[in-house]
Amino acid sequence: MGIFKALFVSLFLLMATFTFAQPIGYYNGTENLSGNELKTALHDIIKGHVDFSYNRAKDILAYTDADTANADNVILFYLQESRSADNYGTGGDYINREHVWAKSHGTFTDELPMYSDVHNLRPADASVNEDRSNKDFDNVRPNGTQHSEAVNCWYNDSAWEPGPETKGQVARILFYMATRYEGDNGEIDLELVNKLNNYYKPQFGKLSTLLEWNNQYPPSDFERRRNERVYEIQQNRNPFIDNPGFANLIWGSGSLETVQFADFEMQPQSPSVGDDAIISVKANSTSHPDSVLLYWGNTYDSSENKKELSLSSGKYSAEINFGNMQPGETAYFSIMAFSGGDTSSIRATYIFPESVAGGDLTSITEVQGTTSESPLKGQEVTITGRITANFDNTLYIQETASDKRAGVCVYNSLKTGDIGDSIVVSGTVSEYFTLTEITDVGYIYNFKNTDSISPIVVTTAEIGEDLEGMLVTIKNVTFNNAGASITDSNTSFTFSDGNGSCVLYSAWNSRLVGQSIPGNSVNLTGIVSEYNGTYQILARDFDDFSVYTSAPLIAEAKDEIIVYPNPASDHLFFSTDKEMEFVSIISVNGQLVKKIGVPGESINISGLAEGFYFLAIVPKEGGVFRKKLVVRR
Repeated sequence: MGIFKALFVSLFLLMATFTFAQPIGYYNGTENLSGNELKTALHDIIKGHVDFSYNRAKDILAYTDADTANADNVILFYLQESRSADNYGTGGDYINREHVWAKSHGTFTDELPMYSDVHNLRPADASVNEDRSNKDFDNVRPNGTQHSEAVNCWYNDSAWEPGPETKGQVARILFYMATRYEGDNGEIDLELVNKLNNYYKPQFGKLSTLLEWNNQYPPSDFERRRNERVYEIQQNRNPFIDNPGFANLIWGSGSLETVQFADFEMQPQSPSVGDDAIISVKANSTSHPDSVLLYWGNTYDSSENKKELSLSSGKYSAEINFGNMQPGETAYFSIMAFSGGDTSSIRATYIFPESVAGGDLTSITEVQGTTSESPLKGQEVTITGRITANFDNTLYIQETASDKRAGVCVYNSLKTGDIGDSIVVSGTVSEYFTLTEITDVGYIYNFKNTDSISPIVVTTAEIGEDLEGMLVTIKNVTFNNAGASITDSNTSFTFSDGNGSCVLYSAWNSRLVGQSIPGNSVNLTGIVSEYNGTYQILARDFDDFSVYTSAPLIAEAKDEIIVYPNPASDHLFFSTDKEMEFVSIISVNGQLVKKIGVPGESINISGLAEGFYFLAIVPKEGGVFRKKLVVRR
């Protein structure tokens, strides 16, 4: 697409923030924390990432693990050899997608997002991967067996010892998994332990050895680049690559630095090349640091530029200029605080966006046009909108200023964003069996000023070309094949709302796979898509089914009524200042399982079978709060 030289003139874009790197302030809120408090704070930062199917991981790994000397190859994890990225298969010299935290430790095969989390997946030689199997990690050499192919790896019946190039990476991957997955939102609670032979429990070891490897083998440039690339796709980072010392603070004997940094900021948040910006940070210690210095440049730990930060109103800050940077280039920041003989540091990166003139932007409504086929078919365009859905290889984005012809499909882009992110996309307008798409994506800006778009409430009779690509809700929906299992095949399910009928389409890699079609009346939310003239609804996940009620949904109740734990087993607890009228638990087949009038702080759910349920909480002030409930045994 080339580099766009002009500045953004659209206010919508100027207010946005773009960073596809470790954002300044990403770890704000972790200062002065250690142990479980730090682990919880990091979990809250990295949870809820954009997930993909296990099959899609092949495409992602081709990018994240690409050989720096040959972009068509990937670096195999244990073998540390370059091999063609498309050579996947079973056994021999084929490539496997290696789960570093073996999927049998917690039995999460096919369970998203754990199964396909690319922070945990690495391309590996198939025969080496088979020999590693699901062994825990520990020091083995000189005892045990040296691997005949991956000669730097040793193993015995209980443990696998990788070579020096991967020991630190293994440790930081397992630290990530134990922090990312804490048992909330239907996920498994993964924990590190100081012992071996942990199959099939959701545990991995050996913790003391992992801490040793983390300290002995710090992140390489390749590992840091990989972290950046996974972040571009999953929208979360591995904190232990950015800050290896976090591991010692959580599981080891690490101590807090003399100076603790907080409220790390850059203003403006999205400067362009040549702009001035103010970098500021709080540097807290028992006394003021002797000095606080900022270094920045276009390489990691660069000292190309240096400036002392001055103290004002409790923050250290300095104004700097980015005149020596280029569009698309990464600025690496390092702040060093000197206090007596101690030195403390904090790092961040920022990628300078290429710029697009407001006049070069095409609206989505122009792309959709007024007929069934786009008038811009075959043309390259640059559009902007907010993400409303993120499927395996497909985004849907939507403008906020129109209630029709304002959504469009963006097909097959690795770089993505969270629902609600505002993005700019450059690509070619095409038609796929009458669905308007942006294909051959050459550029994506993710501005991260997340503000979700509310679905438009419509009836089935209104589903048509005007709503193609848009997020809608259809109320009081019943399905013809209620209770049917949603399998891993491309399947359509017919539903009606009293005004007509439509179909829910579930692809083989849908997040609906493994669930059942609701047997009760539900409100169905999803994207209006089209295939060969037939309109269909794409639900993003099972949360897009909600209990039908004539009472309005209280949007803010999600913050005012907290339900925990979820998944739950014996008791469900409520934290709220609202007085509740009743709570209903409804099965996915529409049966009322339990109704509790004026519940207290908890309800007993020990009699519920394992599975998924709808939870409806009705406050006395009216309205309803709806949530999916997961019961585990």
